[in-house]
Amino acid sequence: MTAYGALVSLTNTINYIFDSSHFRVVEPSLDVIKPAINELRSLKPILQKLDNTSPSRCRKKVNAWDGRIKDFIWEFEDKLESLFTDQILSQIPADHVYEETKERVWDFKDLKESLFSLQFPLQFQFGSPPPDQLEMTSNIQRRRRRRRRDKHKVGHSKSSRKFRSRRDALVFSIDLRCLQDDVGFFVRALEDMKRKYIYELCNMGEDEAAMSSTIGFRGINSEMIGLSDEFQQLKRDLLEDSWSHVEMLVGMAGVGKTTLAAKIYQDPEILSNFECRAWVTVGRKPELSRVSRSILAQLCRGRLGFANADDYLKQRAEGKKCLIVLDDVWEAQVMRSLMSFLPHPEKATIVILLTAREKSVLENCTLGMVSESTLVRFLNLEESKKLLCEKVFGEEICPPQLDNAATKIAKNCEGLPLMILTVADIISKSEQNRDPDYWRDIAEERNLVFTYAYNQISEVLFPSYDYLPQDLKMPFLFMGVFPREYNTPPSKIINMLTAEGWFLDTNIKESFEDSVWRCLDKLCLDKNLVLFSETSIYEYGMPIGHRKYKTCRLHSSWRHVCRGEARKNKFYQVLKRLVDGTEEGIKGQRCLCLENNMLFGIKEFCNSVRLKCAFLTRSIFFYGPYHQYPISIDVGFRFLRELDALSLRFYTFPIEILRLVQLKYLSLTCNGELPATISKLFNLQFLIIHPHMNIRCYRAPSYVPIQIWDMKELEHIEILGKILIVPSHVTSLEKLLTLVGVNATIATISELSKRIPNISKLVVQVELTPYDDHNLVLSCFGCISTLESLKTLKCSIINPVAKCGYVVLENPSSLTFPRGLKKLHLSGMGFPWEYMDVIGSLPNLEVLKLRSYAFRGPTWEARKESFSMLEFLLIEDTDLVYLNLRFGELCLLSYVSVKHCYKLERIHWPGHKDRKIELVDCNPLALTCAKKLHMTPLSRLDVTASSSIYEKPITVNFQRSYSDDDDTDKDDGKDSDDVEEESSSSVRIYAKAS
Repeated sequence: MTAYGALVSLTNTINYIFDSSHFRVVEPSLDVIKPAINELRSLKPILQKLDNTSPSRCRKKVNAWDGRIKDFIWEFEDKLESLFTDQILSQIPADHVYEETKERVWDFKDLKESLFSLQFPLQFQFGSPPPDQLEMTSNIQRRRRRRRRDKHKVGHSKSSRKFRSRRDALVFSIDLRCLQDDVGFFVRALEDMKRKYIYELCNMGEDEAAMSSTIGFRGINSEMIGLSDEFQQLKRDLLEDSWSHVEMLVGMAGVGKTTLAAKIYQDPEILSNFECRAWVTVGRKPELSRVSRSILAQLCRGRLGFANADDYLKQRAEGKKCLIVLDDVWEAQVMRSLMSFLPHPEKATIVILLTAREKSVLENCTLGMVSESTLVRFLNLEESKKLLCEKVFGEEICPPQLDNAATKIAKNCEGLPLMILTVADIISKSEQNRDPDYWRDIAEERNLVFTYAYNQISEVLFPSYDYLPQDLKMPFLFMGVFPREYNTPPSKIINMLTAEGWFLDTNIKESFEDSVWRCLDKLCLDKNLVLFSETSIYEYGMPIGHRKYKTCRLHSSWRHVCRGEARKNKFYQVLKRLVDGTEEGIKGQRCLCLENNMLFGIKEFCNSVRLKCAFLTRSIFFYGPYHQYPISIDVGFRFLRELDALSLRFYTFPIEILRLVQLKYLSLTCNGELPATISKLFNLQFLIIHPHMNIRCYRAPSYVPIQIWDMKELEHIEILGKILIVPSHVTSLEKLLTLVGVNATIATISELSKRIPNISKLVVQVELTPYDDHNLVLSCFGCISTLESLKTLKCSIINPVAKCGYVVLENPSSLTFPRGLKKLHLSGMGFPWEYMDVIGSLPNLEVLKLRSYAFRGPTWEARKESFSMLEFLLIEDTDLVYLNLRFGELCLLSYVSVKHCYKLERIHWPGHKDRKIELVDCNPLALTCAKKLHMTPLSRLDVTASSSIYEKPITVNFQRSYSDDDDTDKDDGKDSDDVEEESSSSVRIYAKAS
């Protein structure tokens, strides 16, 4: 179950030792470890054989051996990491500690003198202070300024020579010869485990818990609640389509696929249109011959012999429509077999309605028939509450005193009908089912009702996890560490999985990242196990595509399953209470996830956790509510690879972290300076530092230490609000792919572009002063345009100086961007709209966001043949009056958002597809004009306008399709006089909405 993940982790650890530029491996260490490498290589295809077994087989014994192999591999990896970690720590230069201590002394002196100097304003606020105390305060301030200059000089000038020498010195000697006996034992024991694993794999019996095929329709016991929109759409498709095809209902277990199919099957209009019908529940243990005979018998409405049933059906079905429902199909191979067995009368219309948990069930199975799939949605809050109350109270209405608690309980079920019904069943059987306190306890999860419900439905959900491919299990289990409703960007999941070492490195970063994305896509889009949120970039009615979702998360029922499996397999443990640190289950856990950040501030808790799992823990995540007071970081976990502590606040950078030399992922909230000795974390790949408050001291700039250029493994830097220095003598960060949040001067941008050749995402703030030449902004983009790998650019001008006319007056051709850009965000430039022609010529641009007067002027007319790939456009805070997209190609543009453009009066956007316009705090004339946009056949217009300028926020939603158009609406180009005449009606719409 998790042996594959352990195998990948150990393989990556070994590869890292021999491939890292920081290690010099003593001969013959490679010969010592090579037998283990070969053994791991031969184990991988054996573990992957499990993916080809049928869901009808029982995996209990195979999973037991999988767990033993996992534990054995982890034990060897612990020995290996312990050995080379000790060797690294013994070779780290001692001057790291001295320099850090000296910096902390300076910080302490600054704090001490700041407190002393504050006494005088407080003591003499009603009178003038004595001259001697004024002189003392002045001396203190001079000394502080001198120390800051010296500190800056030490960090960025005098340290250059030391920096270069230390960079050369960060090469550690690694000797693995003492592991020779351990490697021999590892190879022999693993060879024996492989033989036993193969034996159990080849002798798996039938799973007694798996449901066999059931024949015939058994009806539904009650009326279906919710999903009326999907029912009507599916019914319309079945009635209107006159050709043979396959309709597939796909979705997570318990979402209502079978209920929806049953409602369709017994609908009166379906009964009258489909003269021949058949229903079969296939299940995990299908009996194919019995199923095929049963389908023929149901279609023929009699018990005919198998020999003449096909001929009889051809006669009976001629010119008629036949509906065949195949419920709960698990395997594509089973579907292919059924499709080959099913009759295909030439003059009959055969419609197959299929329900399955995975979309891949239908791959290459339709035998030329057209197929369509529908992802069954979750219930909304209103539908969830109605279903809950009906199952608890029957025909009675929900008592008013229970209404709020019922709403909260329905919300906590997150729209899953199976979860709602299970919770309702537990409540209805309780003697306290009318007690408001009992309902409130359930709503706040202060009792065990939800736990009991999760345990019950886990039996239904678990097979979907158990039969996942080997390479998907560890990433899916990992998703369970995040709290409820924690919407996680896929990029963060990818970064954390990379740092943990659960994917085999291909040495080609692009293909490696793509492999992780493919895993997430399979879990989200094929397996339907991970929920995702669509971005604003999508086409109405079109399936979401690769990398089109911004965040993803687990349903709470799946989170319960993942956390239970992870705890059992020592993958990770979630800690919420003080008693969790004393339980035996925490022993040996590889990852700790704290949903109560205060726990690490309790000495007894830390001692207990350190004693039980400090030697094995590789990751610590703080995912509790944000805690604004510092909590010490326990560094007893010496093998940590990941530390995510963004929800903790640190006044100064915790220097004890610098002892974690295996750290690859570090995320903190800290307003203090980063120490120069951060380069001691030479393994670090992902560095994320956020400020507690975005406050900058006057004449006391905060810098990213120059030593960061010595951290050659860095792939992601996210340091918000600090100034990045790029001296000419530093070398490039070849592996850096993402640089987010740093401040820089125009001169720095010029040098920076030479040091990050492979960057794919750059988010930078450029600070201008009244003395700067603002035309140099163009040269800034000229330097950025040399970054050929750049896909996302977000550039903001801090403190832009407003002048008469435009900030930039040169020829537009002097503005250049990387040709490979897909996302571009600009803010504060003050360019004239004529410069948009340069951006419009970018061949791959999909997203464009313009904020804070990125462009100025009353009119923007898109040039012909521009923005051919643009899908999303945002314009915010500008003086635009007329937005004219008439001449651009814009064939893919589906979403335009305009915010805080108070002068906007006219919008011209012809289109031949579905379009959405969002207007926030704009002139009402813009709404009137947007409602009159020209429509084309099969197109739809969706306009949303909101305003916060009134006492109550106002929102107007307007939808129009081509069928709603009349001759007066065919021309969307309106004169300003026409728009002015209609302004009063649009104002009335706003008032009505309020």
